[in-house]
Amino acid sequence: MVQLWRAFGELVPLFLIIVLVIYITVYFISKKKNLDFKRVSINILLGLSIIGILLVTVYPRYYGTEIPTIINIVPFTGMYDIMFHSVDITVPIRNLGLNILLFVPFGFFLSQKISSLQKKVRLNLILAGLLFSLFIEVVQFSIPMGRSADIDDLILNTVGAFLGYIIWKILNSKFPSISLSKKTSKGHM
Repeated sequence: MVQLWRAFGELVPLFLIIVLVIYITVYFISKKKNLDFKRVSINILLGLSIIGILLVTVYPRYYGTEIPTIINIVPFTGMYDIMFHSVDITVPIRNLGLNILLFVPFGFFLSQKISSLQKKVRLNLILAGLLFSLFIEVVQFSIPMGRSADIDDLILNTVGAFLGYIIWKILNSKFPSISLSKKTSKGHM
């Protein structure tokens, strides 16, 4: 994950500027076309979070058939090794924390989107986070690109999606006006 930050860290400001430009553009277009700005924004931000996750996790480090595929199917062994055998205390924080943090926006925006569609948001969100992370791990294992498939990543990514749900739940209870309930929506996308 540290290598990912080195590879993509300089793109974060550019990504945030692009998100801001898209957000402002969507605001004016939704006003002009009388669309529900909240709903359109959530759809775009959810899409951007998915694109961001895919760029960080599936973008090849290397590519070629001679690159070995690595898989860890024993839960918590990688996390244990990182936590107790790292020379530097920041390694587990960066590795484990960034894996969780990567899926928080996905969980947050997906919770906002599916909350207006169904009642079992928590269960469906956990399942969506798990399946999306499983898809990524299968791709990382199947395509020789210098990545490893790890069940610990699956666990941490699902926890990140769930943490996004918890943040959404807290904000939704404090500020109910941010909700995309069917009563307040003008249009759909």
